[in-house]
Amino acid sequence: MILASKFFFFFFFFSILFSPSLSNSDINTLLSFKASLISDPHNSLSSWRVNSTHPSFDSWFGVTCNSRTHRVIKLVLDNLYLTGSAQPLSQLTHLRLLSLNYNNFSSSNLNLSSWPNMKHLYLSHNQFNGIFPTGIVDLHRLLRLDLSYNHFTGEIPMTELSRLPKLLTLRLEANSFTGTLDSDNLSSLSILNFNVSDNRLTGQIPTWLSRFPVSSFAGNKNLCGGPLDSAFSNRTVEGETAVRSRDSSRLGIVVLIIVIFEAMAMVAAIVTVTWYCYTRTRRQRNGKGTSGAHKGKYGIGGGARDEEMVVFDFDQGCNIKVDDLLKSSAELLGKGSVGTTYKVKMDGGDAVVVVKRVRERKKRREVDEWLCVIGGLTHSNIVSLRAYYNSKDELLLVYDFLPNGSLHSLLHENRGPGRTPLDWSTRLKLASDAAKGLAFLHSYNKPKLFHGNLTSSNIVVDQSGNARISDIGLQQLLHTQFFIDDAYKAPELKLNNNFSQRKFTHKCDVYSFGVVLLEILTGKITASGDGESSIVKWVRRQMEPEEKPWEVFDFELLRDRELEEEMRALLQVAFMCCSALPKDRPKMSIIHGMIEDIRTKGSIDASINSIMSNLSSDSSADQ
Repeated sequence: MILASKFFFFFFFFSILFSPSLSNSDINTLLSFKASLISDPHNSLSSWRVNSTHPSFDSWFGVTCNSRTHRVIKLVLDNLYLTGSAQPLSQLTHLRLLSLNYNNFSSSNLNLSSWPNMKHLYLSHNQFNGIFPTGIVDLHRLLRLDLSYNHFTGEIPMTELSRLPKLLTLRLEANSFTGTLDSDNLSSLSILNFNVSDNRLTGQIPTWLSRFPVSSFAGNKNLCGGPLDSAFSNRTVEGETAVRSRDSSRLGIVVLIIVIFEAMAMVAAIVTVTWYCYTRTRRQRNGKGTSGAHKGKYGIGGGARDEEMVVFDFDQGCNIKVDDLLKSSAELLGKGSVGTTYKVKMDGGDAVVVVKRVRERKKRREVDEWLCVIGGLTHSNIVSLRAYYNSKDELLLVYDFLPNGSLHSLLHENRGPGRTPLDWSTRLKLASDAAKGLAFLHSYNKPKLFHGNLTSSNIVVDQSGNARISDIGLQQLLHTQFFIDDAYKAPELKLNNNFSQRKFTHKCDVYSFGVVLLEILTGKITASGDGESSIVKWVRRQMEPEEKPWEVFDFELLRDRELEEEMRALLQVAFMCCSALPKDRPKMSIIHGMIEDIRTKGSIDASINSIMSNLSSDSSADQ
């Protein structure tokens, strides 16, 4: 009897220790890491213990294991104020994602070679020091690397980084790196998100990096070239337009007050997407399994649902979880061709985001690959994708909430007595901002990016009064591509009813942008029918055979009549954009340059001939 009891005890012990639900080596590594911590002020890792009744990682906070290999593949421990060394985690050789943002880890001279499967490595806002981590060249699958806001020193190994062909994000700002950025080999990389600001770098910015904004390099006083030189030369232009900018700022404040007042009036329309959505989703995913209280406690690393939430911008303190979205109060903003859009105020905080629920889309894998590209885009004139959740049942896209409304609402809403008109200087600035954002999008070739459904409703205004293009890349997610508002649709997309034979190019976006410019000039809402017969042909008819600009221009612009020359110049740009043949439409980079000429010089006459002569060559390259 005693022997039988001992046998049962040892059998039970080893069945727990070597349960297929977990890896003994990874358990030892995590427990060793936990024991080595100097401080865990909130007892965040209390769930890290071997549970005889449920021997698996499912209940371990922040830990995700592979259901087939039973090895740890994801470890997310953000914002826990943990203090200690991250070195013990080097034994987790199957890691694909490690995120330790906003802690107090202080390991020096890190070696990354133990993580050959790593795809996402986020170590920002810690106390890491020493030289750039060694072994980076062994991380051939690495997509995103964020070492920002630490104390790293020495040179950035540009040559080794050039051997990582899949690298999309490189965030190294707010360290003490020295040396130069020279490396010819890196020009072949597809990096979309790059920042080395606030270091001690010197020398010339390589040409291939000049496409990134000034903010990517600021704070390196001995760095020169690229966008830094452009920023310096633009200071004189800013002085010439100071008076106009002050007037625009005053109007921007008035517009902001009106928009806020309208938003407050809509509070009565707020709908609650709370317990109903939360319980319904849980029933669909979990059946009669784990209770909601238990799963919610462990957040993003605690279950199969939350591990699919992909967050791109960790620098903003963004720690979004699916449960948080579903439990938060939501206001319906509208329904469109892509899906339904909500304004969501996150529970337990002041963060407000926009969540778009997409109805139909391509296969999950295709969607993930595409959204990883879109999530890496960073520019002051596009609305960044902050996070997404892609499951079998639904796709949720998370963006920043911009309270100043869209260009469409600023141009067309509340027309009549009591409305504060949108003055010409503000309209021209918003047009320039939108052109700059679209030109940035078109500058990418791998993959080739376009908007696909540019309208005045997809141009929104941020807190600083800058225009940003929203819904970037969404058309490529749909089963039926190019579902474009007819009023903005290029003529070549209407020639054949067979969608598969319609080749969408950058020049289709250019046509849509031309229609937006006509809206800015006329204040006229585009009709829902054929775009050529609605606003484009209407304007042309009014201008021929005898020009009658003030039968075309918005009557609200009469107060700026002394700037009629600028309005006429922008009308020329709009007509070029809306040319019937794609080869006759300029590239967006040229269009942005022309609009900036109008803002600074009042016309484009000096450069119009050379622009027209280059259209054919530009068009052939674009096609």
